[in-house]
Amino acid sequence: MKHFALAALVCITVARADVPGYTEPYKTITVSSAESGVIAEMLVEEGARVVKNQILAKLDTAQHEAELDIAKTNTELQKSKVGKLEDIVRSQRVSQDELDRARTDLKVRQAEVRKIQAVIEIRIMRSPVDGIVTEIKRDPSEAVSLSNPHVLTVVQIDRLLVNLFLSPARAAQLKVGTTAKLILGENAQAATGTVEFISPVTDAASGTVRVKFVLDNAKGEFRSGTTARLAE
Repeated sequence: MKHFALAALVCITVARADVPGYTEPYKTITVSSAESGVIAEMLVEEGARVVKNQILAKLDTAQHEAELDIAKTNTELQKSKVGKLEDIVRSQRVSQDELDRARTDLKVRQAEVRKIQAVIEIRIMRSPVDGIVTEIKRDPSEAVSLSNPHVLTVVQIDRLLVNLFLSPARAAQLKVGTTAKLILGENAQAATGTVEFISPVTDAASGTVRVKFVLDNAKGEFRSGTTARLAE
């Protein structure tokens, strides 16, 4: 009986010990196509550093580009017509109603231009963050469907996340927004993490509390995937 009690005590002690974590990208983003189509251009390679809103890939837009050219030409013609009617109205040779109809037609044509531009923009994939391309799933001339829209993956590593599972006592010493010292990797690299989240729930199985830290990695000194623990 004493051996059983001792074993149970050891299990509880181990269960409530801090559990090391790993650094990971602040965001891992699956860049997908909003429409079905064929990849016309892949403008980056794996490992490329990209900035927010940079164009990464494009679906074929040849037909839409042609429609846009026509719509822009018609808009300019209508704009010229409105200008001429405005001059004629001042000389009272054309009614105000005719000018109003021409202005309405111009607004419709301008809206058509914006509509086609929006359709083209949907077929362009841009980076949502400053980051690094880690995976390319499609090559030029390959099709993308709505059931399988994944084209490439971008990770944001100018900041890193670390999820640690701490004993309730250690977690209680931390507060969201404060900083703490972390130890990274086998070389015991020191880093400062900001507490972003403290779980309000203690995991029943492990007896630990998840605490999420954010590391500033703008200089790229920390590598994603490195072991991490809270400094003593």
